[in-house]
Amino acid sequence: MAEKTLEKCITVGVYPGHPEGKEGFKLEYYLIESEMEYDDPENVRTVYGIEVVKRMDGGSMEYSRFEGIYTDKGRTRELIGKLASNTVTPVSLPYILDDLLGT
Repeated sequence: MAEKTLEKCITVGVYPGHPEGKEGFKLEYYLIESEMEYDDPENVRTVYGIEVVKRMDGGSMEYSRFEGIYTDKGRTRELIGKLASNTVTPVSLPYILDDLLGT
């Protein structure tokens, strides 16, 4: 079972005097920790992934999740920081990860 921890949360598009009809949204960046079995049941490793959730003011949400990106928690947290600082959304996450990781 995967365990997820909120690492970063940013609010986008909410500022005094923002145009009518333009709702802001929140982006939440989660660290996903799970176990992956290699070759045999004795060889189990902890792997880390990312989930990005976009919550709109109207209550709707989008998300994208990728497990098993790294076996290093620190590298995964660095990646989450980079994604958050560049306001990566769930829709763009697969393309950004492809560019960054070359998968």
